[in-house]
Amino acid sequence: MPRMEARIIHIGIERSADTVYAFASRPENMPLWASGLASGLAPTNDGWIARGVLGDVLIQFAPSNAFGVIDHTVRLPSGQEVYNALRVVPNGTGAEVMFTLLRQDGLSDEQFQADAAWVLKDLTALKAIMEEEGYNMGQKGIDTQIDNIEFVVADIERSKLFYGAAFGWRFTDYGPEYCEFSDGRLTGGLTTMGTIRPGGPLVILYADDLADMQKRVEAAGGTITQPVFAFPGGRRFQFLDPDGYELAIWSDK
Repeated sequence: MPRMEARIIHIGIERSADTVYAFASRPENMPLWASGLASGLAPTNDGWIARGVLGDVLIQFAPSNAFGVIDHTVRLPSGQEVYNALRVVPNGTGAEVMFTLLRQDGLSDEQFQADAAWVLKDLTALKAIMEEEGYNMGQKGIDTQIDNIEFVVADIERSKLFYGAAFGWRFTDYGPEYCEFSDGRLTGGLTTMGTIRPGGPLVILYADDLADMQKRVEAAGGTITQPVFAFPGGRRFQFLDPDGYELAIWSDK
């Protein structure tokens, strides 16, 4: 195979390389910033499957590593494999994220330029997420206000898949026994350190479209305990997550 034309597309992010890598290397997080995977990824024995109108795409990622390497191969429905080199490297207290775009056979100049613009758009979305105010774990909270919710779970990966699929939460791993989640406003933790005690304070989420949210919860594996009911100010339903924690979702619409 002849050498392909290459273009390095990169963006600087004001967040530590370790934090960026921890977030960006998680396949379940990629639909939040990689627009080509917006439909989501499903784990399989061989890698991760992205479903599209032209068929299933198999994606295989480099193992977790200390060097910021997020390289991955994409196997198209035609059988063609495309290698994507994606790296996160330290740059002072921030990070550089670099994608090596290879010009595939048969692409016109305009198509190659469009591919480059697409990659830059995705990296820009990643930058916006990582630089979002309050993203860092451990940031000082506001006195007397609720700052964190922690769930003791049996399987962190299972919980991440559930909450990622149902609500689009983002995750950052801090070792094998603790993972931080963020819904864009509130952060909390998933941990295997402790005893699972379903119940406790009821966590209530908000939804613009209550019916759609119930469908997403059920599709992700949640169990409805109280169907939608009205209360002064709105409507809500309650459900159990895979570990038996009961949560509620309400809407004023």
